Amino acid sequence: MALTRLRRAQVVAIILAVVVQVSVVLVGLRLYAYPDTDAPAPTDAVLVIGPPTPTRIAIAQRMVDAGLTSNVVISVPPPGSDSPGFEASALPICSQPQTFTVYCVTPSPFTTQGEGRALQSLAASHGWTSATVITFTPHILRARIIMELCFTGDLRMVADRAPIGAARWIYEAIYQTSAFVKVLAEPSC
Repeated sequence: MALTRLRRAQVVAIILAVVVQVSVVLVGLRLYAYPDTDAPAPTDAVLVIGPPTPTRIAIAQRMVDAGLTSNVVISVPPPGSDSPGFEASALPICSQPQTFTVYCVTPSPFTTQGEGRALQSLAASHGWTSATVITFTPHILRARIIMELCFTGDLRMVADRAPIGAARWIYEAIYQTSAFVKVLAEPSC
């Protein structure tokens, strides 16, 4: 009789563990792999948050070409940071004349929160009331929360869906979840 109870308890524990693991995977997929995004639409400015990868810059360029904006803000890491090769002088969009207005800024701190503050500062200076933020898919939801805390205008979030490998997905799930805890603990700009 005791053995049967023990077996039942083991089966229930295994089933609960599987249900929890499947739930964590499904929630993670929803938050990081398939977050709510917005279609590109007319906005006063487009912000490419760092690092400014070629695919993110290309999305901004397509928005300009489609007449959706004439202001592009590029968040550029500080020289010597973890993102080598992304200094403003190395980016053609920052170092060569464009047919649209480009603001290459290095937010302080160089974080999503710093980028949100930089966007709000530029918006206040230029009278912008709407912006589109471009970042990569796993960062969309957390970036939206932070940007909404910092930017007072209408906000759209567009995902750079450049493929990332399985190891990077695992890393991002852990990193973004940890960073969410910080945002929830300190919800401010």
